[in-house]
Amino acid sequence: MDAGRRQLKSRPLVRIDEQGLQLRQPAHPADLGPKPVHRVAVLGAGIAGSQMAYALCQKGLDVHLFDRAAGPAQGASGNWLGAFHPHLTKDDTPLSRLSRFGHACTVRRLRELSAKGLLQEGEDWALPGHWMTFDAAQAEKARQTLEHLAFPEDVVQWKSSHQGLAASQGGYFFPSGGWVKPHRWVQASLQACAGRLTTHYGYSGPGLPDGFDATVVACAENSLNLVPVEGGRISAVKGQITKVRGAELPCVISGESYAISASGQDNWTVVGATYERPVEHLDPTAQADLQNIEKFRQAMPGLKLGEFMDHRASVRAVWPDRLPAIGPTGTPDVYLATAYASRGLLWAAVAPPILSHYLLEDEPLFALWERLSPLRNA
Repeated sequence: MDAGRRQLKSRPLVRIDEQGLQLRQPAHPADLGPKPVHRVAVLGAGIAGSQMAYALCQKGLDVHLFDRAAGPAQGASGNWLGAFHPHLTKDDTPLSRLSRFGHACTVRRLRELSAKGLLQEGEDWALPGHWMTFDAAQAEKARQTLEHLAFPEDVVQWKSSHQGLAASQGGYFFPSGGWVKPHRWVQASLQACAGRLTTHYGYSGPGLPDGFDATVVACAENSLNLVPVEGGRISAVKGQITKVRGAELPCVISGESYAISASGQDNWTVVGATYERPVEHLDPTAQADLQNIEKFRQAMPGLKLGEFMDHRASVRAVWPDRLPAIGPTGTPDVYLATAYASRGLLWAAVAPPILSHYLLEDEPLFALWERLSPLRNA
């Protein structure tokens, strides 16, 4: 285990390599001997909760999923499309290394569910690449970061244009970047749990449910209302996305603007997202739509957006240092998987092996994972 810790700490995980990034597969649960838990409660039926439920059911545990909504993926996980891609910083921070690990895990999970026939690549998710553009004030610094890290081109490249798209300053292109329909990922993950999952929608209990060997709280901004953590603090940020017809982007775009085009039979594009705090209400506004559309037009003046179709607002839950909170809470047998901010599609796949270490002791605990402890500010 010590060698594994040193390896992850000193060498970035940058390749999507089925052999090199595959999580260690434990033996069948029946062969593990006595386990500390058999029945687990998971609170929250979004991306975070569904990925925990799926992973724990795969381990042979019985999972009860609770949510106050009438069904799964009712919050930010109900967005039409979401993007995921590796992350770069000049000093290769824990955020960057862990997000690249999360990206590899996310791709692996999507392929797993597609192999089971529960998702369809190209319709529910795809890897068309992700282009992060920069304005004049940031471009040179971004170029220097790329030169400093010296990643291979199958991880990231510098591009001034891509398949007919042009940016004034260029940006990072991640060939393995992709998009997914989050609600479909949630649905497929829960469906894959088969007979080991029991759902409790419309849950109105004042606190944590009783009678379980362990509880995982994955309720985004409401998590600390259910299990206070010493030194813990979650802030809420409202984000609105706008759906318009047309555009047909060849890849995901972020940076100066954020835009994703669905493939398959769909012919629409999502642009956004706003970053609004404090959160006064969750009603979508025309002003936010105009802001989203204008940012896109400025970043991609050669592309014409079609007519407005719809809009949607939801909340991101953010820890003060912008890393998620995954691990023990200080309350016996209660764990957090929350504060995923705008990278929920990455952190949702990182959390299961971390909590599997604490619950079943069947996964190694790498040094970087400890940086996500909910008690790190205590």
